[in-house]
Amino acid sequence: MKIEEKFREIYQESPIGIIICDKMGKILYINQSALKILQISKLEDITDNIFISSDIAAKKELLVKEGIIEFQASYNILKNIKEHPNNSESLINWNVSVTDSGFLVQIQHIKEWQKTEKIIQKSEEKFQKFFEDDLTGDFIATPSGKLVMCNPSFVEIYGFDNHEQAMKAEISEFNQDDWINLINMLRTECKIKGHQSWHKRPDGKLIHVVANLVGIFNSSGSLTQVKGYIFDDTDRKKAEEFLQASEEKYHSLFDEDLTGDFIATLDGEILECNPAFAEIYGFTNRESASKCNISKFNSFDWPYMITRLKKEHRLQGFQSWQRRSDGMRIHIVANLVGIFNELNELIQVKGYVFDDTDRKQAEEELARSKHQMTEILDSIQDGFIALSHYWHFIYSNRCASEYFKAEYEDLIGQNLWDTFPELKGTIYEISFKKAMETQEIQHFEVKGLHNKNHCFDFTVYPSADGISVYWRNISTRKKV
Repeated sequence: MKIEEKFREIYQESPIGIIICDKMGKILYINQSALKILQISKLEDITDNIFISSDIAAKKELLVKEGIIEFQASYNILKNIKEHPNNSESLINWNVSVTDSGFLVQIQHIKEWQKTEKIIQKSEEKFQKFFEDDLTGDFIATPSGKLVMCNPSFVEIYGFDNHEQAMKAEISEFNQDDWINLINMLRTECKIKGHQSWHKRPDGKLIHVVANLVGIFNSSGSLTQVKGYIFDDTDRKKAEEFLQASEEKYHSLFDEDLTGDFIATLDGEILECNPAFAEIYGFTNRESASKCNISKFNSFDWPYMITRLKKEHRLQGFQSWQRRSDGMRIHIVANLVGIFNELNELIQVKGYVFDDTDRKQAEEELARSKHQMTEILDSIQDGFIALSHYWHFIYSNRCASEYFKAEYEDLIGQNLWDTFPELKGTIYEISFKKAMETQEIQHFEVKGLHNKNHCFDFTVYPSADGISVYWRNISTRKKV
């Protein structure tokens, strides 16, 4: 369908009355909505020139000067019959604008016009809010590249200090050849999706942008404006170019890398691996390893990793216990990168793994030792606490918590003097601080903090982390 035919169809179906005139004001075309609004059944009942109407003729000078006029008048100002009563039911809103070939007249009943105005206003408010809040850089520009409007994201993407500064720029200057090409494409295709190009910002920084563009055309089919939605894709593009440039280097390092490198299908079938991978998983050579399925080493973790990769595209520092081909249990740390097709579907997994078994076993052994030490300290009938250099509780055994009449969770991390201000100025403070300052063991005897009928023997040991305090109940010995 030709553009002229397309617009003619739009005019004919429009609920708004449309009248097209030549430069002399002669009526060339009138749609069905206009005939209905004017209550005309015969075309000969309408004047052949809009300026015969005194309402429009009186405003002709203003129309030519301003390019558009809008007024309200009785619906029959173009009819050759007596006017109907001038009331709100018979009033019509007239909008007359100058075009390249003449004049465009749009008419609506007042009530319909008011209703349309409210809808338009609401739509404009909704659009403006979306426009301002959109994280995509949105703009409208002329075919020459002069900005008509832009949102805050556009200002940020192109490195402007503020909106006013951005509006003085021309988007065509960021990549002139590309802009010319885009304008030519829009004139024939009307819209462009996912266009990628490098732009030079006003501050000289190169950015890679992805843009969706829509052409705005006038009634004659000429491109008058360009509406665009762009986002900064520089980081991804640079990573892509870096990967392409370093592909040869990657292949040369692949075989020598001490990390176990592999590429696998989503089902876990190994497509490629290096010697280090074969060694980590207990294979005698790379050929044997290439025939394995990595998902079998931990059948629970592999589906979980695939699910995350589909959403996150990469995983870093993923830890997992796995079974080697010979049954040995190993702990690995993996960095995984998803390989996606043009439809953004995950098709392969690229991985880099290393055997972390020794460190993990040492960590678990340390945790077991710490747990055992905690059990031992909690089992003794004497009090024990550890304090940092800043007098914060690092540890308190069960007996010590009972001594202070506080729960373990309420003590750890708390400051001794803030939690128990009654200890200030006592033998506790003197001995604790002396041990901290002199790095010498201190001894003292004192009555119980909450039970004065009991006597306790305290020993304070300085340490690299602060001090450790041990005490026991000597009430029985005192009685003897």
